[in-house]
Amino acid sequence: MPEMEEDSSREIFLSIDDTPIYFREDWNTGIGGGLWSTGLAIARYFEHHHSHVSTNLNRLDEMKRKRGDIDGISAIELGSGNGFLSVCLLALAHTASLSLKNVVVTDIGDHLSLMEKTISTNPHVWDELIVTRGGSSSTYHGSASNKKKEQQMSSVTVAEYRWGVDDFDQTYDFIFGSDLAYRDHLHDPLISSFLQLSHQFTIILIGVTMNDTRPVFFDKLTAAGFLYERLADHFLEGAFRGGNFGIFVITRR
Repeated sequence: MPEMEEDSSREIFLSIDDTPIYFREDWNTGIGGGLWSTGLAIARYFEHHHSHVSTNLNRLDEMKRKRGDIDGISAIELGSGNGFLSVCLLALAHTASLSLKNVVVTDIGDHLSLMEKTISTNPHVWDELIVTRGGSSSTYHGSASNKKKEQQMSSVTVAEYRWGVDDFDQTYDFIFGSDLAYRDHLHDPLISSFLQLSHQFTIILIGVTMNDTRPVFFDKLTAAGFLYERLADHFLEGAFRGGNFGIFVITRR
């Protein structure tokens, strides 16, 4: 596990309610080291509208409980790059009354170290971190256990996941990510992963740049049995309003 940076050297990138999120961009490490525009748009949505996010996920959790599933919400981030959005979700759950069971943070193998570094720099939002690499795994403990007693322990798993290739053999309640469909050749494997990782009530949240994500992606989503809705502009920070950026909620038909 990467060494924890000293508190004095860590930079608060943003805070969700009173929970700080430490992150420092480093584009020198590759495309995963920085924060793409739609990733920031989703982070600001989590920051300024955390009650909207938690209300919708709690509604899903309540539906699960009525069916006898009391384990809480499971989530997976696709194409994470650096783990930042997953930390934002964990901070949201830490702040709000959200029963978040586990978050799986995924990307190709080259980005595992970046994701692990970001998450390990924010141990105050998770209780357990599992890093899987090369067929082995390591487990670490965070400091989120000082949260409210009624809140569930949150675990994080960092793992490689290749769209349309790997199979985690389970479904998730919440799938999220940013800038996932910016090339046409990514559409089919991404939608294949949506189908594999989702169940009938899964909520999928993705951020896209409309200049990069062509309408054919949404046509393919519809053909695969999904419905999609674009969040209204008032959920976006001012700089992201006006048409070029979009956050979409996707569900099964």
